[in-house]
Amino acid sequence: MSMKILGIDLAGVENRDSGVCLLDEELNAEVFSLKSDDEIISLIMKTRPDVIAIDAPLSIPLGRCCLRDKCSCKNKGHLRECDRALLKMKIKFFPVTLGPMRKLTERGMRLKEIIEGKGFKVIEVYPGGAQDMLGIPRKKKGIDELRKGLLKMGIKGISKVKSHDELDAVTSALVGKMFFEDDYLALGNPEEGLIIMPKRSNAWSLT
Repeated sequence: MSMKILGIDLAGVENRDSGVCLLDEELNAEVFSLKSDDEIISLIMKTRPDVIAIDAPLSIPLGRCCLRDKCSCKNKGHLRECDRALLKMKIKFFPVTLGPMRKLTERGMRLKEIIEGKGFKVIEVYPGGAQDMLGIPRKKKGIDELRKGLLKMGIKGISKVKSHDELDAVTSALVGKMFFEDDYLALGNPEEGLIIMPKRSNAWSLT
């Protein structure tokens, strides 16, 4: 049975495009964009991927019940253990409690619950950090450079992709493939939430 991985660069709101990539075992990529949760869930039910790798926070810090400023749980902190691991690795990211990240986190958590309820495997990924670890230029270096980096990794079918959201979805799917093949690094506390990263560079260390 062939492997199928779905990578999603999730937007914070449903009226904006989320990049989507379906990747097979031969690294053939089908790349496009979707907007609503219903569209994403419909695609999942139609394609039935082995792993769904979402570029969005899928959990909040232990001890917090929400991300509201007026809730007393805000004193429980702003970083998850996986976020602290990224800091140790000198990988830049936005905390889940930061402004626009709140809507993205809430949407990601909601989608994860729905998708897992339908029996699918969902993982949290971080394309920017994965690109750092794989030696691929991030989108801030230019779309062409990011696409070239992914092409060098062996991804096929992306030579005309011009959306950084879709290229981040490709990176998400690539990390999902590594997870499926047991070639990955899991950062964080399983009880709180893990970020799945590539296990490809000896230059990175948590010590």
